[in-house]
Amino acid sequence: MLIAAVVGVAILTLIAAGLRSSSDSLRFVQNAQLLTEDLRNAGNLVSDYLSTAAFIYPPGTTLTIGSAGGYSVRNPRTNSNTWQIGLDPAIALLQPPRVEGGVEVVKFVMIYPLNRGWVVARASGAENPGPDPANNDKWLLYIYERNLVVGSNRLPNGLPAIMPTTVPGSSGNLLADYVQPGGFVVNFADCLGFDEEGLATPVPCPTTPPVPLRAEHSAVRVRFSLQGEIRQGGRDSRVPASPLRFEAAPRNLPQRLSEISLN
Repeated sequence: MLIAAVVGVAILTLIAAGLRSSSDSLRFVQNAQLLTEDLRNAGNLVSDYLSTAAFIYPPGTTLTIGSAGGYSVRNPRTNSNTWQIGLDPAIALLQPPRVEGGVEVVKFVMIYPLNRGWVVARASGAENPGPDPANNDKWLLYIYERNLVVGSNRLPNGLPAIMPTTVPGSSGNLLADYVQPGGFVVNFADCLGFDEEGLATPVPCPTTPPVPLRAEHSAVRVRFSLQGEIRQGGRDSRVPASPLRFEAAPRNLPQRLSEISLN
């Protein structure tokens, strides 16, 4: 009887371990499915913003957003609110002008990553994704939006004559969680150019964008990918197994040089 009891306890222990393992596996599969869907939705949203943009900041542009001490605009590479498009994994754009409250504005939009542990230690309410010390090194994908007054120095298509590179005020908002560090990759395939007749044509992006930055310097095609990652049980698992890839080209860029010429 004693031997039978010992064997029974051993069998029950193995069964319990198996059930626990199965439960952990099921929970991971469910979390992976949710994360994949979140990343896909985030990628589709960014693609929608890009497809409706009137200007996309080209690689090499340095942008300063929000306030220096704001946790929701802190660049993981520089530990500041300054970002360099092309070097940092970020996409920035201006949407077409519209009138709000009788004032003509353009919306500045930027998508970028933040360090998860940094945000968890400082965010409150719905902006805090929740503590998860094992994943403090992961990224969060954030979106920053700010309406900018166009003013009198405007182009025929309504954009500002000079593209703003310092956007004060406002703060970013959480777009997606558990992004792999380095898992938001951005490439700029082409930039805007014009032929001898003043018709728009894609050209390779210059190494250094001109200063001041104007509407004719926009990027015209952007590729980006998203890869998630979760640490569970002491190991990192990439979700999905291969990065989600997206490509978008804006349809509101000028077709002729005359649309963005002050003369």
